[in-house]
Amino acid sequence: MRPENVSFADASLLRGSVIGAEYLGTTQIVTVITANGQLKARLPSAKTVRVGELVGLALRPDKLSLFDAMSGQALPSALYAGGRHG
Repeated sequence: MRPENVSFADASLLRGSVIGAEYLGTTQIVTVITANGQLKARLPSAKTVRVGELVGLALRPDKLSLFDAMSGQALPSALYAGGRHG
C-alpha cells in the first residue's frame, strides 16, 4: 500500500501507534505500527503527529493489492480484477 493511499481516520477499527515521521516540505510520511505490521501514510505537514500516538487508519480499497501468502500471486481486487499480476 503506497503512503498516498493511507490516511488517518479516527473511527477506523484498523489502529496503530505512530513510530516516526519524515517531513518532506508540504507533506510528511508517517510510519505506524499495527498488530499486522507497519504502514506509512502521506499526510500534510500541518497535521501534528507524535511518536506513540494511537491513530486509526483508512485504506483506499480501489488501490489495495492483496497477495496469496503461499504463491505470491496477486488476488482479485478492484485494482487487479484479473488476479493474475505478481
